Amino acid sequence: MKFVKTTLLASAAVLVAANVQAEELNIWGLQAFNKEADALIGDMAREFGKEKGVDVNYVVVPANVLTQRLASAFEGNASPDAFMQLSQNSSYYAAAGMTAPVDDVLASTREAEGGIYESMVPQSMYQDKAYSVPIEIDLVPMFARKDLIEETGMGIPTTWQDLRKVAQAIVEKHPQYTGLGLPLSNANDTESDLRMLIWSFGGALFGEDSKTVTLNSPETIAAYQYIKDMFDEGTIPRSALTWDDGGNNTAYQTGRAAFIMNPPSVYSWMVENDQELLDNTALINIPSGNPDIEAGSTLLGSFSWMVSSQTDQSELAEEWIEFFFQPDYYQKLIEVTGGRWYPIFPEMAANMPLFTENPAFANFDEMAANGLTIGYSGAPTPLASEVYTSKVLSTSVQKMLVDDTSAEDAVKWASDQIEALADK
Repeated sequence: MKFVKTTLLASAAVLVAANVQAEELNIWGLQAFNKEADALIGDMAREFGKEKGVDVNYVVVPANVLTQRLASAFEGNASPDAFMQLSQNSSYYAAAGMTAPVDDVLASTREAEGGIYESMVPQSMYQDKAYSVPIEIDLVPMFARKDLIEETGMGIPTTWQDLRKVAQAIVEKHPQYTGLGLPLSNANDTESDLRMLIWSFGGALFGEDSKTVTLNSPETIAAYQYIKDMFDEGTIPRSALTWDDGGNNTAYQTGRAAFIMNPPSVYSWMVENDQELLDNTALINIPSGNPDIEAGSTLLGSFSWMVSSQTDQSELAEEWIEFFFQPDYYQKLIEVTGGRWYPIFPEMAANMPLFTENPAFANFDEMAANGLTIGYSGAPTPLASEVYTSKVLSTSVQKMLVDDTSAEDAVKWASDQIEALADK
């Protein structure tokens, strides 16, 4: 593979050229939901330390507490030198002055032969500078239980309306089952899933100028009403209000959910633990909720590397990120995640049997190239990041479901909250 040689030579040149006096590098990683991947990155960090002659402390932090821990660390002027965060938060951290530019590192990954998926670049940018480097690509297909669908006599749904009919028939026959495993708590998965559902109905949070708030629309209201109708009839369970980021995973993996939207971590779990469930599972496109939309769109996200603005070791931190993408290490990391992480390099994806020999992953390249970001219909912005981290959508949906607010009022409340954040 040509880009393998190019990237390896570039990484070696960086390591040889550096003359670092630091004795310690602190790195925080975001929990990968894969113990083998977490361990491998830890091994990579220690190997980097050996090559550089420094002590590297690699700490894995769970997703549900990372933001709070980072906030405390920055407040105490004790932030890690380099850290992972969700790409959705990249411009937010940059606008707050918490991260340093990493233009050279991002450029080196883009210049590797074959390049990276350019769809991932906008989430790294703020005011024409790169402030993060995507580690992988989170692709979100829908998981569908083929055996339960066949029992209904209906086909695999391509629209949300058909999915609801199938879910009703499944729950009627199996009252203990979840029709649609849509998280409705304040988990990150809720914010992601709600965006995909809104987009599939034709709604959007922002206009093409990335500034105009466009959430309050008939299309968004229709998406909210869809959720409310399924929640009220029980095809979305009340327990979804309390799920954490693993709640929908658990519901599907224990055979209690007919449909969920989730990255392929569920797929890799089934490969390891439940062949029967895997055989009865189809990975399908996000359904359409609007006749004018052929299919729903996946939310493009990723874990991303960022360098703290507080560090006095930015050069060493950047060298760590360069080291991380050495092909032998990086490809092994992608392989151990079993499809949960999709490589940022199209050429690598096109040559890995994990993706080329698995029909379930056949549409991943298209999803990676054409998915949408949190700023849709515009580009990712600090405002879009703040809306995501503030859990505006999930809070508004909870108002609708728990406080019995109408779909129209819930959408208006959310829109008003976004306008208030924009006015800040």
